[in-house]
Amino acid sequence: MDIKEKIQKEMISFTCNFNFRVATVGTTVRESQPFAVLPRRKSLGYEAINFLVIDPTYAEECFKLLDGNVQYILVDIESKKTIDLMEIANKTVKKAKIVSYKPNDTTLEAADMFLRNYFRDNLKDKKVLIYGAGNLGSKLSLRLAERRARVYLDSRNKEKTKEIVNALNYLIPKYSKNHITAIQNYDELINEVDILIAFTSASNVISPLYSHYLKKHSLALDGGINNFTSDFIIEANRNSVACYRLDVRTAFPHSVLYLSSYTRDFYQNIQGESMIGNIRLVAGGIIGNEGDIVVDRIKDPKQIVGIANGIGGLKLESEYSDKERKNIERIKNTVLQS
Repeated sequence: MDIKEKIQKEMISFTCNFNFRVATVGTTVRESQPFAVLPRRKSLGYEAINFLVIDPTYAEECFKLLDGNVQYILVDIESKKTIDLMEIANKTVKKAKIVSYKPNDTTLEAADMFLRNYFRDNLKDKKVLIYGAGNLGSKLSLRLAERRARVYLDSRNKEKTKEIVNALNYLIPKYSKNHITAIQNYDELINEVDILIAFTSASNVISPLYSHYLKKHSLALDGGINNFTSDFIIEANRNSVACYRLDVRTAFPHSVLYLSSYTRDFYQNIQGESMIGNIRLVAGGIIGNEGDIVVDRIKDPKQIVGIANGIGGLKLESEYSDKERKNIERIKNTVLQS
């Protein structure tokens, strides 16, 4: 089956209105087929067909076949190989709306969500061994440490791992009790690890040796796909370790949040400024001038948040001038009650 047949097969799977049809086109640092079809996704009313390309010729053909048949094409903006998907999309796509997205962020959210669900949103003091100190392994280490897990990071490059761990620990909140550790001696972790996570572009790096560090009934998560050797999986199952491959579809809402009605509503109806007579209203994060009235939303406001102090904060009520008190009463009586 050629690329055209594969894409056409995916396009007939849509059941949603055209305005909610999405295609994602991503790439990878891993050695892969020049073109591959990924699992379909649905969320927030959107349906997505998903493709992976590592060859510029296939990318161009893919964009041409999708253009006009979906409302949005989400294009991988991350630099993983010499291929520049966004540049190809901008030259090729004429009808669909091009939207940049970061698959690594989606993967990070999926891993975080999976672990929270698996451990019932309680990762406190769980010992987590993360193998892979690249983009995803490093970001997830920080996220889990902030969730109060005890994180141990390792990779093939020990010096790089130490540098990354030092940098990440600078970012952890001052009063956090748990910091990230670069592994020096694996013997200290024998039968101690609650969660093993692999995030590396190499295949078959987690050998049966790693099963010795895992507690009985612990969890092993393959985030890099094919990071686990078959022998490790067999040994882990023998020791009652639950083995999973990360499914990023759980974080699909994160990918389409930019397209959602909620996001559009925020920038169209919540954030903004307006004048009521000589009174200026601001909302949605706009830093007001001194005396501006800050409301919850600029269109049809329901709440007065306070009066801006002109330097990014709000005045105390005791600091209001007589004019500012009158302005607030006027807004309460005219705008909030209308």
